[in-house]
Amino acid sequence: MADKGMFYIICYDSPSNKRRTKLHKMLKNYAVPVQKSVFETFLDGPTFDRMMHKIYGLMDASVDSVRVYGLSRAAQKRMRVLGFPGRLSDPDFYFVRQPGRSGQIDREIIEINLEDDDLPDWL
Repeated sequence: MADKGMFYIICYDSPSNKRRTKLHKMLKNYAVPVQKSVFETFLDGPTFDRMMHKIYGLMDASVDSVRVYGLSRAAQKRMRVLGFPGRLSDPDFYFVRQPGRSGQIDREIIEINLEDDDLPDWL
């Protein structure tokens, strides 16, 4: 069965400004910042694994803290959000890196009809 993806909340803290900044910049490639050190995202399994590998490479586990909470889509819909920026909605488009353009992130918007038959396998 295809990986349907999951909603994640990622929280982090570090006494090192340098590591904290690097972690923040890296996470912006995978998730949406909703507070200074809190991110939300929808990720499939392989993308989640790549993100976690990068987190491990940037943190010092003896002093840094990273917490990743996975929620089912039903739990995410029951989540209460007060104030700005509001609830992260399940995307109806995705940013895709163009092949052959290493080192530079070019993004193309791919629109997806959210009818069940048209959803990617991991949704």
